[in-house]
Amino acid sequence: MNIVEKKLEIISEISKTDDEKLLDEIDRLLHLDEAEIPEWHKKILEERLKDDEAGNSVWLDWEEVEKEL
Repeated sequence: MNIVEKKLEIISEISKTDDEKLLDEIDRLLHLDEAEIPEWHKKILEERLKDDEAGNSVWLDWEEVEKEL
């Protein structure tokens, strides 16, 4: 199935549905780039950036993390 066929199938299924939760989820996915970051997330990120800039961050590569699991 090529991309045009996939699009048409999705459009067809969406036009048939009355599931509001499904439509809300599709709408959310379509607007992910417009989502606002909550203030408390921003504060956490700012704190982590300050810690990193001050040299207080500890970084592990994936192999180290994997070993600990």
